[in-house]
Amino acid sequence: MELLLPVLLQGLRYDLVAGAVAALLLGLLVMPLWLRRRHARAAWLAQWLAVGVLLLFLLLSACEYFYYGFYKTRFDPVMFGLFEDDTGAVLVTIWQDYPVLRGVLGLVLAAALLGWAVPRAGRWLSARWPAGSGTGTRIVLVVVQCLLLLLLARGSVGTFPLVRRDVTFSPDPFVNASVLNAPLTLYRALRIRARETRVGDDPLVGLHRLGFATLDEAAVVAGLPSAEPGPVRAALFPVAPGQPRPLAQSPHVVLGLLESFGQDLLHADTPGNDMLGRLRGELAHGYRFDNFIAGQNGTHQELENLLLGTPITPLTGGRNARMTFDTSAALPFRRAGYRTAFVYGGGSDWRQIGTALSHQGFDHVYDARDIRTRFPEAHGTDWGIYDAYLFRFAGELLAQADARGERLFLVLLTTTNHPPFELDTPHRTLPLDPAALGPRATDDRDELRRILATYQYQADEFGAFLQVLRQGELGERTLVAAAGDHNLRTHYRYDLPAEQPDVDRVFAYLRVPPAFAPPGPGPDVHAFAGHGDLVPTLVSLALPGERYFATGRNLWQAPADGGQALSQFKHLYLREGMLTPLEAPQLHGWQDARRVQAQGHVPDAAALVQARRIAANVALRDWYIRGQVLAQRR
Repeated sequence: MELLLPVLLQGLRYDLVAGAVAALLLGLLVMPLWLRRRHARAAWLAQWLAVGVLLLFLLLSACEYFYYGFYKTRFDPVMFGLFEDDTGAVLVTIWQDYPVLRGVLGLVLAAALLGWAVPRAGRWLSARWPAGSGTGTRIVLVVVQCLLLLLLARGSVGTFPLVRRDVTFSPDPFVNASVLNAPLTLYRALRIRARETRVGDDPLVGLHRLGFATLDEAAVVAGLPSAEPGPVRAALFPVAPGQPRPLAQSPHVVLGLLESFGQDLLHADTPGNDMLGRLRGELAHGYRFDNFIAGQNGTHQELENLLLGTPITPLTGGRNARMTFDTSAALPFRRAGYRTAFVYGGGSDWRQIGTALSHQGFDHVYDARDIRTRFPEAHGTDWGIYDAYLFRFAGELLAQADARGERLFLVLLTTTNHPPFELDTPHRTLPLDPAALGPRATDDRDELRRILATYQYQADEFGAFLQVLRQGELGERTLVAAAGDHNLRTHYRYDLPAEQPDVDRVFAYLRVPPAFAPPGPGPDVHAFAGHGDLVPTLVSLALPGERYFATGRNLWQAPADGGQALSQFKHLYLREGMLTPLEAPQLHGWQDARRVQAQGHVPDAAALVQARRIAANVALRDWYIRGQVLAQRR
């Protein structure tokens, strides 16, 4: 609470900046009328333009309010990806899940109120604001007013103007995030997208953002002897230990990305609220990870993170969709002789994944049309075919490959557990009770029942897929790794930043047949891990002797330090707590297994060294990916 007043005052400065910039733009628009002595018309136009600008600010603030409720963050570059989704599905979701009619009504009422108040306020000011009797005097007064607006637009008088770093006036990044208004967070998101997610022409942009002046500095912090291409590439592309095995003795490999399969709902799993279904019986035949952290906060971002190891996202949109990245998860398997396939419950035109993945070493990209061709009775939601048919389709691909003597690397992406949470397909009836979610749950019980039902359905159908594999011959020669892409969005009211771990944790599971399990006790399921660890683990287990892009560690090897995981490339989870942001971390120590301290503090030297080393590894990956893009653009 002691930071509330400073936040409000700093935010007021930025509000004045936004208001002054808007006033200057309005002044430029009406200046031609004013110069032609049409003062009354200029005043009328300026007043109604001001009404429009104020309504736009209100609309942006309302949109950001709901955006924050869904993504748990202010406007960021992720929002622009919404325009690349299925437009009809996005609109249906917004219509069903948000108070659109009430919002429009509120906006109309606000327009009426502003339309009444602004002209009256303008007339009141005109009667009291000095106008001058001569042309020269009026020009001087206009110049003075413009200078005053310029001073306001600077956000300061007699010092440097407000800049991006002035948002950081507190050591707590969660406090700093509340300073800017919606128009400025939107502008910041646009700048970030232009500078980073569109790659640009400077391969060192991401490296600089993480606090490294040169490539040499990042290489030294990462523990490399130099920044020469040889040592850097050797570090970024390690070789899985062990002797290569013949293809016929290698396993099939399944990597699943499960829509919105967050971990926190599993704490509400009770006899009266079955969250697992048939998946419950399969957990004993593999490893379920307790502290698995989502790498990104959106499906497409996570897909690129998982399959390409990129800190830059979106990476494969637009002209980049036809680029080839040698960091692809499919390439080690393809080099080893595997067939590679991607199965998506939606349409392959979503975010251009059909085009993009076909250039990343995937032999086939299957989507809803292929699944419906095989199962004509299959139907789905606005986002894709129901998961039961996707898993049956995947099972058939595995069986067909096995019958031909092939080995298959198969990536799955489900869609059912997604707003608007529809489930009008045959499914098992499981106990369901929204009351099991406790006092944190949102108030809309009907919405909660739909959320729980699609969550149950996904878990149950994934469990059925694992069960069929295990009970058949394929189970003895198929590795399976799966994780949620991100948490659910609208089922809980989160106390942030204390409950940030619940926002970032997702379900994760690994099953390794005995023939492919290395000696030792197996993975430490309590250690921190993340999506970046899945491909290194699968390559190490299935393809000894193959190179892969180093995005994480082999989960089969127990970490000496309790593990680590990075969410959105800003929240770093360690045994000591959550460090954020990565480039200048504050430590939020653990209160208990699910909460961290709301107030951050300077971490100790060991934690800082660890965070710095992880930041250096991310910076090198960022530099390498940007270099690939720039090389292919030439």
